[in-house]
Amino acid sequence: MLCSGVAGEHLSEMTMAYRLFYWKLQGRGEQVRLLLNELEQDYEDVYVSKDQDFPRLKREGPGTLYFGSVPMLEDGDFKLVQGPAIMNYLGRQHGLMPSDSRAAARTEAMVLGAEDMRMAYFRLLGDGEAAAEKRAKFVGGEWTARWLSAWEGLLDLNGDTGYLVGTALTQADLAVWDALDAIVNWIEGASFGGFGRVENFYESIRARPAIVAYLASDRRLGKKR
Repeated sequence: MLCSGVAGEHLSEMTMAYRLFYWKLQGRGEQVRLLLNELEQDYEDVYVSKDQDFPRLKREGPGTLYFGSVPMLEDGDFKLVQGPAIMNYLGRQHGLMPSDSRAAARTEAMVLGAEDMRMAYFRLLGDGEAAAEKRAKFVGGEWTARWLSAWEGLLDLNGDTGYLVGTALTQADLAVWDALDAIVNWIEGASFGGFGRVENFYESIRARPAIVAYLASDRRLGKKR
């Protein structure tokens, strides 16, 4: 059955602006949770069970899970899927998306880049010698040659702002932070060594008061081992 991340006895007393449907793990839903916490928005985590809830939601058709996948954000009678689309929607709704069309396009590109990096991370998960070899190869190659080099360069292009686009936080910063956090916490040997702008970016986002509070809370799933 659907499991809420908010204590049941309090639900009737709260008006939840958003409901986030996802598995009871970080995955593709965590960037949305981080953003909602940074925005100080009330939301309900609706944990979807794979054996009962997920098939039922899919049977509701494309008006619910457009492509038969989660996460899904529910905002009143509006439903939206795909993590990057949800991030950009919330960014627009709450004033994080730059008003300049080119800066907005760059922000959306960064969110999609974070999703590509997250997918690379997912492909590394698993047990056994073959999975361990894939992770070691990633750390010694793609992690630095592709991802850290790219984010370091993009941060450098944006000057000494500490952000990826413009001079203020956007949803892209949290999307990228989430993917970086997963990799450095769960992939052995992955670090920011030699990429000072990326490391400073990571630490500055982690130090934001709302993020500090969320990471220390019981709502944060799958804390660092």
